[in-house]
Amino acid sequence: MSILKQNLPIQIVPIENNEEGIKYQGILENLEPVSIKVQMGEDFFRSNVEGPIEVEFTMSNYNFRFNSSILNKNSPIIHITKPSTIHKSQIRKTQRIKTEQKISFTMWTEGGRYDATMTDLSTVGIKMITGKLLHKNTLISMNVFFPGESLRFICQGLIMWCRVTPDSDLFYESGVKFTTLSIEAMKKVDRYIKERLH
Repeated sequence: MSILKQNLPIQIVPIENNEEGIKYQGILENLEPVSIKVQMGEDFFRSNVEGPIEVEFTMSNYNFRFNSSILNKNSPIIHITKPSTIHKSQIRKTQRIKTEQKISFTMWTEGGRYDATMTDLSTVGIKMITGKLLHKNTLISMNVFFPGESLRFICQGLIMWCRVTPDSDLFYESGVKFTTLSIEAMKKVDRYIKERLH
């Protein structure tokens, strides 16, 4: 249980009636004697999620997941059951395409909207350049839209790394792993990439 730590960004995935694979972002607040206390976003409470759930999180180059259920909800907090088993898998390398697409993002921990240029897109994440220094494990919400294309999605992401760009020390390049990209949106991204690679 030691890999479950305070302030760990996690994703809640309802198991029943969730063909699209919708995920909800949360932050682990506390490990309690019989449950885990999690702070959730407003979208989770609007959706009235019930029943069994899968919990996902990322550390280093690994994805982790475990089955759980919701014990109680009192916005913005939920309590979920502790796992009996946590499954671990390596993050797979996927096909990427280079791009120069303007996107915007907000941070979970503070107000304000920021602009960025997405320079690289895959089904697991993006690379972007922005004027804001973003610390590793920061949660952001991204709005990605390709004008004139069928690809548009809004999802949360986790900053995996951030460094000054080689060209200018006024800008930062960041690697962002998608955390709440639905299965449906992931298929659209995959189709978009494959169309441009062939």
